[in-house]
Amino acid sequence: MKYSILFLILLFANHTFANTDIWNGTYHYYGSEKLLGDNVATREVILTLTSENCVFSIFGFQMDKTYSCKVEEKNNVLYIFDANSHEKFGKIIFRKGNYYLYSHYVIDGRKNFFFKDK
Repeated sequence: MKYSILFLILLFANHTFANTDIWNGTYHYYGSEKLLGDNVATREVILTLTSENCVFSIFGFQMDKTYSCKVEEKNNVLYIFDANSHEKFGKIIFRKGNYYLYSHYVIDGRKNFFFKDK
């Protein structure tokens, strides 16, 4: 009985990690918006995801931060969380051959393409 439970736990853990492996890679979001006057705010978000590491970085207008993250996949949507505080950074959706980032770090929600390196 003990071995069958251990086997089921290992099987489930392998299945969970195998699903997120298809998301592995480096993703980039670039956005900008015009501010008062002739100023422009720009933002760059980079997600680097491997089977061993998850790094979420935000650069640009009044922010330069890098976080260790964790991800969870549910129904073909990848949710990104801060590894320490468990704050939700956002989610990635793959639709019609493109990746989209939904996050409060996205400046323009209509232009939320999340480009994945090949």
